[in-house]
Amino acid sequence: MTQFVNGYRCLDCNHCFKKSQLFALLNESELDFLNDARLEVRFKKGEIIYKQGTPLTHIVILNEGLGKIYLEGDKGRNLILNYTKKYELNGGVGVFLDQRHYSSLMAVTDCGACFIEIGAFKNVLRSNATFMEAYIKAYSQRVLHTYQQFAVLTQKNMEGRIAESILFLNDRIFQNGIIKNVSNQDLAELTAMTKESAIRVLKEFKEDGIIEIVDHSINILDQKALQQVAAHG
Repeated sequence: MTQFVNGYRCLDCNHCFKKSQLFALLNESELDFLNDARLEVRFKKGEIIYKQGTPLTHIVILNEGLGKIYLEGDKGRNLILNYTKKYELNGGVGVFLDQRHYSSLMAVTDCGACFIEIGAFKNVLRSNATFMEAYIKAYSQRVLHTYQQFAVLTQKNMEGRIAESILFLNDRIFQNGIIKNVSNQDLAELTAMTKESAIRVLKEFKEDGIIEIVDHSINILDQKALQQVAAHG
């Protein structure tokens, strides 16, 4: 059962959020204000942190673990838009539209998350122009990634899509480490293909010596070859 706690992992926002590039822009009183408006929640792997279509009442920041942001499709077919790591702000377009979630967020690993009440968050945005500009920039970068992702999905073949996704996970999410906690189903939902097709392409890459798969984790062996597949796929 999900545990609702406050201050179990985080001592307070001053202690934790100063590790974030965004929250480092806030002064002590602003951090104290957000700290009074937050609740920390623990999630097990696979649990929904927020669900598409539900009211957007809080900004969510992971303080531990990895989450995936996705669109829920018909007949159980989802499309992963992005992954979120520690200290990244999650809310989506509904923050400034109608306070509704237009995507879902799921815990990929066991996670700790801070929920900051949306009204308090907006008050700090209005009072700190530097923080607002940095927030808009960070959100714009996510939107730009989504644009680029849709271009890949509509213009590249299956090999190109898988190659692009592995490079994205390696460069942006796992930062040149082993890609782990990303299932074959996740890769399929990240590339808009069936699980069977994703497995087939991964097998081809493995046989060609481009990647290795150990204990369901992916390690790039030939990055140049993978980049060529991504570029020409």
